[in-house]
Amino acid sequence: MLRIRKILLRGNGVDDSYVEFDSGANIIAGESDTGKSYLVRCLDYIFGAEKLKKHLKEAVSYTHLFVELENSEQSFLTLERHLTGGNLFAHRTKIEDIKAAGEEISPVRKGKSKGPDVTSVVFPFCNIKEARLRKNVRGETQRLSIRTLAPIFLVDEVSIIDEHSPITGRPGFDDTARKRMLSFLLSGKDDEGIVAAEKDEVVRARLKAKLEVVEDLLRPLDERFATSDRDTPADPTSEYDELIGNLTKELEAVRFATAVLHGNSRAATKRSVHADSQLLGVSEILSKYHLLNERYRSDLERLDFLAEGSHYFDSLQEVPCPLCEQKMAHGHTETNAPVDGQSVRRAASAEAAKIHAYRADLEIAIGSLELRRDELTEEKREADAALGELQETLAWTFAPMLKDTTERLEVLIGLRGVEEAERVERERWLSLLELRESIEASLAERGQTKQEWDALPSEPLRGLCAEIETVLTEWHWQGTPHVAFDEKEFDIVVDGQARQSHGKGVRAVLYAAFVIGLLRFCAANRLPHPGVVIIDSPLTSYKKKAAKEVSGSDEPIDAGVEAGFWHSLTSVPKDVQIIVIENKEPPTSVGDEVHYEWFAGEYANTGERAALIPAVAAQT
Repeated sequence: MLRIRKILLRGNGVDDSYVEFDSGANIIAGESDTGKSYLVRCLDYIFGAEKLKKHLKEAVSYTHLFVELENSEQSFLTLERHLTGGNLFAHRTKIEDIKAAGEEISPVRKGKSKGPDVTSVVFPFCNIKEARLRKNVRGETQRLSIRTLAPIFLVDEVSIIDEHSPITGRPGFDDTARKRMLSFLLSGKDDEGIVAAEKDEVVRARLKAKLEVVEDLLRPLDERFATSDRDTPADPTSEYDELIGNLTKELEAVRFATAVLHGNSRAATKRSVHADSQLLGVSEILSKYHLLNERYRSDLERLDFLAEGSHYFDSLQEVPCPLCEQKMAHGHTETNAPVDGQSVRRAASAEAAKIHAYRADLEIAIGSLELRRDELTEEKREADAALGELQETLAWTFAPMLKDTTERLEVLIGLRGVEEAERVERERWLSLLELRESIEASLAERGQTKQEWDALPSEPLRGLCAEIETVLTEWHWQGTPHVAFDEKEFDIVVDGQARQSHGKGVRAVLYAAFVIGLLRFCAANRLPHPGVVIIDSPLTSYKKKAAKEVSGSDEPIDAGVEAGFWHSLTSVPKDVQIIVIENKEPPTSVGDEVHYEWFAGEYANTGERAALIPAVAAQT
């Protein structure tokens, strides 16, 4: 929480004009037109108002406004702003210790700005967390700002007697946010996390667009199904299902039999190929064997010739060498033995005998291979015959059967698809009809129902009313006050009568009781609150300028609420601050116990402060 320590006006060529305040209760009283209400306007301006709503002719020479604040940790914050408008400067020190330009901040954030402003500086200073408040019935939220909070701690002389809620003030766009502000103060919980509903016009536009699309989709379907009964459910089963099932089984059987035949065909082909490869090998060997047999035959003929011509060796004559005319011997060079016809015959016969033996073995082998060739030929013939039969069976029996069954199944599936498409289209038609009815119902209901939101928290609200009752009791309210809160008018009801139905004097007193009770309740329960209340003219008294003497009295001016109000200020604790600005001077006993300043006006005596400006009247 914070306390206001000083409000100071500064200009060129003039002395500073200021008012200081203490913790607890403070009273600024005095004549009219002495600048008392100007202090409230200065606070409103320094806390983010767009412009200074009240000007004093005496303040023409002043250019800057300073407001010094202190929080519970004894830290200081001074806000500085030019009186003609613009941004502010925040100094983390007392006014007297300012040596340089402070941090520039905006009065309020605008648009989507995230820059520093008065709220972002003052709220942390007085230990109020950043909060989001619901701003409309759809659930959209906005940031809690010091401007939203102002009606509960900064009460001007007009608002206090107005016939409007002390929370919302005159009806405006931020009524919901200010109502949610009270809930935040009472509970410490904001509206962060609320999911906002869309704007009604956006939802209606989207629903109408959907309706147009649905009607476009329904138009061709209505022409097809307009004569059908929409209450008769479509049968998901079909007469084709059983036929398709039977044909599917038949097709599977044909495919299985065909697969078996294909397997047999592959086996027959394998046997035929194997026999053919064996035949090729046997034929190749037989060809080589026949060549060998022919070789043997040729060798035997040569040996027969040698055997038959061996006697010619005995008839050979000796002839001399044609070169040297020496006698040539008849023997072989290798053996140096003479040629003998009989030995040649014997050798040829022996060689022929061996060849005959080889040829006999060869003929046996050829016979065996020819037998094997015949067997393989028969095996290949049988395999080819079996393969031909299988292929004929496939081509003339199962292929037509498979084709016929497949074609019939495709026809049935096509018919079933047409029927299914018809059923699906009808279901789509019914679904679109229901959707159209739903959209039309939503359009009809849109705007008739509003989203419901929780009311103010009941227990804290009851505690606040009890605190206000305590305040009124301290003020000597007639009888035992009973305070309730009207959530429709967002105002208090005392003893069954709404605050706004009273005259302006009672309205002002009850407004003051409300804001002081709220301050005390929040302070006692450690709930969010600036910790200060400034009230302008709660007793609605007006001091006439012609009064030459203004003095207090040891006795209450009136025996009633006014006296009780003044006396209660003497017991305000120091951890909060109440600043009362009044035309009427309080009793002397009260003025002695609180921080009190009197603005005597144009009839000020020597040493008395005449007004806010000048700070001290001229000596007379």
